[in-house]
Amino acid sequence: MTTIKQFGTVYGGFYYPVDLNGLNSNSIIYCVGAGEDITHDIKVANQLNSKVYIFDPTPRAIEHVKYVKEVFAGTRKPVDNFRFGGGDTNYWNLLLLNKIPAKNIILKEYGLYTSNETMKFYKPENENYVSCSLVEGMTGKESFDVPVKNLKTIMAELNHTKIDLLKLDIEGSECDVIHQMLDEGIYPKYLSVDFDLGYTKSIARDAVRCVETIKRILASGYVKLYSIGADYSFEHIL
Repeated sequence: MTTIKQFGTVYGGFYYPVDLNGLNSNSIIYCVGAGEDITHDIKVANQLNSKVYIFDPTPRAIEHVKYVKEVFAGTRKPVDNFRFGGGDTNYWNLLLLNKIPAKNIILKEYGLYTSNETMKFYKPENENYVSCSLVEGMTGKESFDVPVKNLKTIMAELNHTKIDLLKLDIEGSECDVIHQMLDEGIYPKYLSVDFDLGYTKSIARDAVRCVETIKRILASGYVKLYSIGADYSFEHIL
């Protein structure tokens, strides 16, 4: 039986085999949705000695990723903030224990969706929260415009023919993105998803959508590695 472990904080982490079997320093790692917790992204890249591509158009998330890069580069000092890591007081320790070269953190300031366009990005009702959503009614009513691209476009622009690990924490857009990904024959070795859509105001309908998406993932050659709450990790074995 595969031994798995948590990569990142309880708030932002996902589970994989302890040795990230099948991946190496040349693996393509996409982490979509940074917020103010990138411990998962950094831990994976540290263990593999690889680059990590982080995608997020949220202003606070962009600021946070750049802050971490500057700390790793030695140009800024880490300062505790209750918002970081979902309030994990060990946040900076986790990052610094898994420090990687700042150049290996590649930040893309746009969102992931099923199209290439500019879309409304809805702010959370609680201004202390960082996560915005492309789904109307998922969070608050105030919005701002952000660029989004689909996965196939992103891969083409980055000259990638495959993705080895894909993390999706995209506040309700995950099901649409996953179905398009599978339709286009894109099968990351490891796939981790926060199924936020199941926690919308239309919870019954959207929970069904999440269940249908999970069933399709499993029917596409994946096995579930671990799940807790809305967080799921899968491995492609075919």
